[in-house]
Amino acid sequence: MKKYGKKGFTLIELIAVLVIMAIIALIATPLVMSVIRKAKIAADKRSVDAYGRSVELAIASYLLDTGTFPTDLHSLTIEYSGNTVVCNVMTMKENGGLYMSECSVNNVEVKDDSTEDGWYHYGTRDLTNEEYVDMYGKNVEDAVKVYHDTNNAYPDSIDTLTIKSVGKTVACESSVNYDGTVYLTNCKVDGVSVADTNQEDGYYHYGVKAYSIGDEITYNGIQFYVIENSDSSNNAVTMLKAEPLTVDEVNRYGTGHINKNTGKNKGIVYNNNGYGFIAYYSGVSCGADYKYTECVNQYELSDIKYVVDNWADGEFNDDDLIADSTGYKARLLRLEEMVSNLGYVEGFQATSYNITPSVTPSWVYSQQYQYWTMSTKTDSNYFVWDVGSNGTAGFYGVSNYSQSYSITYTNGSAVRPVITIKKSAL
Repeated sequence: MKKYGKKGFTLIELIAVLVIMAIIALIATPLVMSVIRKAKIAADKRSVDAYGRSVELAIASYLLDTGTFPTDLHSLTIEYSGNTVVCNVMTMKENGGLYMSECSVNNVEVKDDSTEDGWYHYGTRDLTNEEYVDMYGKNVEDAVKVYHDTNNAYPDSIDTLTIKSVGKTVACESSVNYDGTVYLTNCKVDGVSVADTNQEDGYYHYGVKAYSIGDEITYNGIQFYVIENSDSSNNAVTMLKAEPLTVDEVNRYGTGHINKNTGKNKGIVYNNNGYGFIAYYSGVSCGADYKYTECVNQYELSDIKYVVDNWADGEFNDDDLIADSTGYKARLLRLEEMVSNLGYVEGFQATSYNITPSVTPSWVYSQQYQYWTMSTKTDSNYFVWDVGSNGTAGFYGVSNYSQSYSITYTNGSAVRPVITIKKSAL
């Protein structure tokens, strides 16, 4: 009789089985983990729902006891047992319906990819028109970012952008700021204007208007250029008048001025191409040898300040203007601004600050005029800087009424004021 012994698996067969099991594990593990993850999310959503129903019961109980809806949902006595649920957004509609969002269960955020904001919501929320504007504004900024990533520049307008819908038609006056942020105003949602009585112009706004150096602004019919970047964190903008004051304006706003130190009338004004050229008179008596005395130019005591102040008072609503870091609402340009913002080369070079035409804005100077700044020469208090018709920053001696030759400095320079104004006034 033939005997048969037990036959085992060969090594190759065992390896094949192991490989097959490993492949099955690789395939199955993600599926199993996905099922577990989905089950965990579903369980968390059920916890939020259970907590929401408990809050609604507490609202109903409060209404029965007091006859009114509660104003603070977090102060309610909520009978709920289960996982710890905390929702950052918990609001009640007029009919007592509950809306909760930004919830976490046992400190784990409950997300939902099917919603626009990515959170799981309990109940539905009636959005206000202001909220629709905010949602639209965020979508516009997202579209601006996509444009910038593609073109390495910000768009001039939003007209050509692909903007994600918010479910209603939102139309606004819009602008893209120099830093890529968006400013929306005069908005309508499905044709209904979105008003805000807390705003000076009566409109609800998204974002804040920002301005960059060189932006042209027309205020009260007068053209200005921005001389300092003003982003969304600033509520005001500093601007240089596009053209100097005319000879008529300088005479008009200087009329009647009696210098409190000299007791004499304002300085003589000259007509240069229609611009009012005026010597930079000081309220300090300099004497004949003014170059070698303690002749101090002070903007506070100058006739030019009187003209600038009267011009600002006569042309603008005083509530629109803001005193800037210099302490003035209306003033002259400063040499420091020219160096830090307007392309002038830092450092004293011979008798002037040179400019680099490739970086200095064309509107900073003109061949038709030169104009005063309010900065004195650092090593000599009896000289004051001005912007030359070729763009360089030169300096001239401070004139005084007691000097017989006080008007010899090319009849003085023009007056080109600077103002700082609230953005809400623009």
